[in-house]
Amino acid sequence: MNLLIDLGNSRLKWAIEIDAQIGPVTQMDYRQADFMHHINLLWQLVESPNTVAIASVSELGVFSGLLTLCQSLWPQAKTLVPKSTQCAYGVKNAYIQAEKLGVDRWLAMIAAHVHYPGDKCVVDCGTAITIDALQASGKHLGGLICPGLNLMKQALASNTADLTFNAEPYQTNLAIATKPAIANGVLLAATGLVEAAIRQLDDSYQLIFTGGDAMTVAEAVSGSVLLDQNLVLKGLSVFCQGAQTA
Repeated sequence: MNLLIDLGNSRLKWAIEIDAQIGPVTQMDYRQADFMHHINLLWQLVESPNTVAIASVSELGVFSGLLTLCQSLWPQAKTLVPKSTQCAYGVKNAYIQAEKLGVDRWLAMIAAHVHYPGDKCVVDCGTAITIDALQASGKHLGGLICPGLNLMKQALASNTADLTFNAEPYQTNLAIATKPAIANGVLLAATGLVEAAIRQLDDSYQLIFTGGDAMTVAEAVSGSVLLDQNLVLKGLSVFCQGAQTA
């Protein structure tokens, strides 16, 4: 049994994996005041795993706190913290400084390479939106990064006098009021980025969406798309299986 932990820019996702099958995924906002108390109570109910695998792009303090908690709850468990490297599990990193590639992007590409044959373009829609092109051979061609939907709205709210953050539903039509104009504008900015990226590639590339806003953006993008919300966790699973056979 493995405990898979995806510690993103604002949210924690975790799941139990048994016999290479990932169970239900739990999500939490780790910025809430009682987060550590709450996750401690939840994890006290979890049987001791063989391996605790953690992917983190969060602040060091959040990662260190979770790592310490895991080690105190399950001292016998092996801890696995994957890092981005030049090559792993058939994927070749395009970055000159391989370690600078976010480990969430690295794991998502590895999972996509293992689970989805052919050329693909992995789009992770979270706090940031990242796009990575990956050939069927596993060669990473590079990627793009922009603010996510909420971050774009927050930027407007923080840097303009009369605009406030709002939870207006996302649509793609021209709006006749400010709140929907913002929501629709940021969605079209995101879809425009994805569609501009895919135009740089040939028709063989399959779009694969993951992340919290994946469905919202995917539904607004032209063409065929696949949705897999758990690519980072699946990438952690690949590393766990590799560690067990090493």
